[in-house]
Amino acid sequence: MPPRRRLRLQIPSLHPIAPAWTLRLTFNSRSILPGPDETTVRAGLELLSSRTVRSRWPILGLVTVAHALGALTALAVAPLAPFLLESLTLSRMQVGLFLPAVYLGGVLMALPAGWFTDRLGVRVTFALGQLLVGAMITLAAWSPDFSLLLVMLVLGGFGFSVLNPATGRAVVEWFPPRERGIAMGVKQTGLTLGGLTAALLLPPIARGWSWRHALATAGLLSIFSAVLVAIFYRSQPAPATPSPVERPRLSELGEFLRRPPILVVFGCGLALSVAQSSLLAYLVLYAKDSFDVSAVRAAQLLAIAQVGGTVSRVLWGVASDRSFGGRRRPGVVASAAIGAMSYATLALGSHLPVWLAYPLAFVAGAGAFGWVGLYFALVAEIGGPRHAGLLTGAATACSWSGTLIGPPVFGLVLEATGGYAAPWLILTAVALAVVLTLPRLSPLVQRG
Repeated sequence: MPPRRRLRLQIPSLHPIAPAWTLRLTFNSRSILPGPDETTVRAGLELLSSRTVRSRWPILGLVTVAHALGALTALAVAPLAPFLLESLTLSRMQVGLFLPAVYLGGVLMALPAGWFTDRLGVRVTFALGQLLVGAMITLAAWSPDFSLLLVMLVLGGFGFSVLNPATGRAVVEWFPPRERGIAMGVKQTGLTLGGLTAALLLPPIARGWSWRHALATAGLLSIFSAVLVAIFYRSQPAPATPSPVERPRLSELGEFLRRPPILVVFGCGLALSVAQSSLLAYLVLYAKDSFDVSAVRAAQLLAIAQVGGTVSRVLWGVASDRSFGGRRRPGVVASAAIGAMSYATLALGSHLPVWLAYPLAFVAGAGAFGWVGLYFALVAEIGGPRHAGLLTGAATACSWSGTLIGPPVFGLVLEATGGYAAPWLILTAVALAVVLTLPRLSPLVQRG
């Protein structure tokens, strides 16, 4: 009887807590019929294993959904602005402090969040961040006064700070450079989809019950997303013979900050965030004041703007990979130009017909939100696999600092001038500054 040989192959599980599969094959070393030898069988099974394990698109779907739920929670105060204005008897400038409070926490924790992402991995950092933002926003819903509400929002921002470093590193780990523009664009739609869902879901809850019930609902959704990440996310499987990689140190950030072009990139992110956060914070109040519509209908304009941002992020990601040769800056510049034209048109205020407000909100959202995916793809690629989380954390701190500036300044100018024209024209100038500055930089990423 011909000798029999056994082949044992271990296939890693798709689920992070499920055991790996062990596949044992027994076959004759001599066979009358021709067939694959042991080497061919092993190669084929290993290929099947790698195809199964390296399922990057389901991972992208999970990251995008979790990003959306976290963003819905952190940005819940934006569509609830009219309800908070009336319930807490606030000025329009005070309403402009809610989003900066969230982003202040994000800025303070952005660098540690990037460092923790590189050290602890995406799964642990992302899940803990989502849990923290959900818990703090839920507590904020029952704050007795304006001051304590702001404190809870700042603490929630600590958890919100992990979204960009964790999800950005996940994309860099799982996707090759030729697909990162699309992947980052899809992932970043989580922010706009979260904002869209918040604008459609939370105002009716606030009208039917109260803004506190709406805010608590948002907090619980982020806690749910933390559970999803903890159970289902897994890291990219390591290669068969991994080369040792030294973990990044915070001190290494200085090497990047000594490069003037990177500082310009960070400055452009700050400027675009000034415009984005101002639109997010004030579009609902602007629509309510300018077109004399209800708070729920005004929030629908914000939802339309988020749709514009969602569509533009995907389209710019595709264009970046397939039409721009992997270059990210052209899409960022085009988004800034679209935003500048939209803000200038919004400055016309009540002179605009109501029907035009809807397509204008879509275009303004495309300009205000469309740049984010490409921007963070660019930053992550500058950092490379080792420093992607750290540099994304630094870029997040810088761009989110724009949120600390935009809404308060918008509110101050609004109160000082008594109208929306001047604030929108200031945002137009800010966006045009990016259009004129960013294209002048030399290439920042070496592409093969």
